[in-house]
Amino acid sequence: MFAQAVVGDQHVAIPSDYRVARRVPAWLMSVALHTCLLVLAALLIRSPTKGPAVEPNRTAGIALVQRSQTETTYFTEEDMAAESLASATSVTDSSSQPSPNTEITVEFAVQLPSSEELSSSTGLGQVLPGAIGFTTGGEGARGLTGGQTRTQVFGAEGTGNKFIYVFDRSASMEGFQGRPMAAAKSQLTASLNDLESVHQFQIVFYNEEPAVFHPDRSRPPSILFASDENKTLAKSFVEHMTALGGTRHVEALVLALGMSPDVIFFLTDAAEPQLTPAELSTIRRRNRSEATINAIEFGSGPRPRGENFLMRLARENHGKHVYVDVSKLP
Repeated sequence: MFAQAVVGDQHVAIPSDYRVARRVPAWLMSVALHTCLLVLAALLIRSPTKGPAVEPNRTAGIALVQRSQTETTYFTEEDMAAESLASATSVTDSSSQPSPNTEITVEFAVQLPSSEELSSSTGLGQVLPGAIGFTTGGEGARGLTGGQTRTQVFGAEGTGNKFIYVFDRSASMEGFQGRPMAAAKSQLTASLNDLESVHQFQIVFYNEEPAVFHPDRSRPPSILFASDENKTLAKSFVEHMTALGGTRHVEALVLALGMSPDVIFFLTDAAEPQLTPAELSTIRRRNRSEATINAIEFGSGPRPRGENFLMRLARENHGKHVYVDVSKLP
């Protein structure tokens, strides 16, 4: 096809391909197309791949929650494991501590004898059978099951590991030329000889107030293991004890029960004052360790008929009552 063009005064025919010649060259179109493709490809490569998000691996656990009025505390498995480990370590440490050479401390207020009271010495003398209901002490069997031992005072026998001697030291014990006090001391020291280092003991002499065997003044009074050293010191304490003053039973007995003994040897010559029913009830209630309380009664002449407070004390606390006629002591 041809198009008409006027050149001067003449009409000239021009081929229709003339319009095409005025379009953008093909190579330029190719460059533009490839450039667009490259840009599109770059954008596709840089775009993040869409899909479900992948969570990192995390350890799940259980947490305990403890709430109070002011705060909330969480305890994880790691916390509980650490606490269990600490508890096990504490138990191991405590069980590894040696026991025979240590003291179990029992804190209590006591009135210890003064230096003047301990300055004089009373002869012990040899105690022989002869009084009513009287037998020699210190002949107990040893090596019983479970490390226990058996010992006796004036024939009243006790079996266990922990023994406490609660002895009257009032002025009346110095009657009959001092024979009651001497006999009591002899029986006590003989009983100590039955104890071995694995056993424990304590000595309480009392009048209006208790006086406790207390060799280590830097520490509170305590129940002691029956080591050779402690028994030697205890025998010296007994030997130098003097009799004076009045009598108050209940404080000394309650003090002894606070040390959770297996056996208490309770010795007195006092018919008065008696333990009242209320005091006997208090002693029975305080005897949480179910200790055997053996009551040794000093008297002059035949034993009076009927049950007195010492017999009831022994009966209500699994013990024995022994009557000793001090007029027949040598």
